[in-house]
Amino acid sequence: MGEGEHTIISKIPRERLNQIASRKLSALGIPVRLGADRESLEGELTLSRAIHPATGQPIPRARFAVVGHDHLRFLDAPLSALGAVPFHEHERAAQLDQAITARLQERAAAVADVAARLRALLLDPRLDADRLSARAVVKTPSHAFELLGGPEGVRVSRVAPVGGAPFEVSPEFPPLDLGELRTPSALELHLVGAVGRMAPAAREGRPPAGPAAAGLEATPAPRNALTLAALAEVFGAESTLAPNAMVELVQEFQHGGTRYRFVATREMGTQFKGRLIGPSGDVWSDRFELAAFPGTRALVALALGLPPEPAAAASAGGAFTGRLALDHGEVPGHLQPHPGEIWVMSVVVEDAREGEVRYVGTDIDGRPYGAARVLPRADFEAVFSQERGGWRLLVLVDQVQDGSVIYRQLDRGRQPIGAPRKMAAAILVANFVPEAAAY
Repeated sequence: MGEGEHTIISKIPRERLNQIASRKLSALGIPVRLGADRESLEGELTLSRAIHPATGQPIPRARFAVVGHDHLRFLDAPLSALGAVPFHEHERAAQLDQAITARLQERAAAVADVAARLRALLLDPRLDADRLSARAVVKTPSHAFELLGGPEGVRVSRVAPVGGAPFEVSPEFPPLDLGELRTPSALELHLVGAVGRMAPAAREGRPPAGPAAAGLEATPAPRNALTLAALAEVFGAESTLAPNAMVELVQEFQHGGTRYRFVATREMGTQFKGRLIGPSGDVWSDRFELAAFPGTRALVALALGLPPEPAAAASAGGAFTGRLALDHGEVPGHLQPHPGEIWVMSVVVEDAREGEVRYVGTDIDGRPYGAARVLPRADFEAVFSQERGGWRLLVLVDQVQDGSVIYRQLDRGRQPIGAPRKMAAAILVANFVPEAAAY
């Protein structure tokens, strides 16, 4: 569509565009209806030839939304990867069916070509079944970069800094020119040098994040989030919850450039199950009574091995704080980590589909224990290395002081990567074992 034509179309009322699209789709035998917004048109297309390039399974039907007056945008994977598909040029639904099949085949061929180019750079590309893209991860001592490649080129989609919070790459960051990046080292140098331009712009109305803060910072709630303050303002602070009604509260924090999420789920009455989740999974998990809880900020600080604030220590939750400090600070002597030791976390992958990895930790005998955790695939592969048929994370203990451990992550060559990090000694003991005991 030319620029002039696009300008004309943009001035036509939505109702008129819907009439044009609805008339054409009805002529093709494809029913449509108004969507939930009462403005856009939606429908479902029956397909007879489309085959999923990743699984080889037929795709019998596909939900779509109408774009403008002459294009369909599919709502579900894998067809959503095709972008807007024109339909006005077709005289029969079978022709549209055939055109969609051809687009799938063309995309699969383009992705296979990109995968071959990534393999030439000594990467291990896999087919992302939902996005119909070749996906590969480039690991450097400081970052892990997720690459996605298809007909539109190869882009960096996500970055996971070692010791920091992963982030989605700004869409303004240009595609990679693999013709210029002919060697693995050239690719790695280019990616590391361009990290500063990959970060998305700060959200409107939110101050830009500064360098890694020494303290613990609460992350502001999203603009459209429903907060407790908003509920209290509307319904009043004296309103009550129905007995045993489901409640889940969420608050996010940032410390040292790493983002953490605290989640409290009501189980019964005033008993809650709490979790503090970091980049590598649960940092802390326990049940608590509401009356004994010291406050979210105090709990998070203590779980991360930070000194509690004086106000928190003197609060009504002091008994809970003391118990948590005991649980996370006083490790029995025979389990104490020592400087120079290498500790290892071993996990078993239960599922690795749809861009996520579901895994569970193993005990010293290799048996799974605890709750399963889920990480985006890029984050998982940035933290864990595949070794001897399993996945492991190695850390080197640098210092042990005041119930906390200063440590660094090790790469496959057993070399430290990233800046030193800190965790409570009891968290290390609960999730890792000395390397000598891991064999």
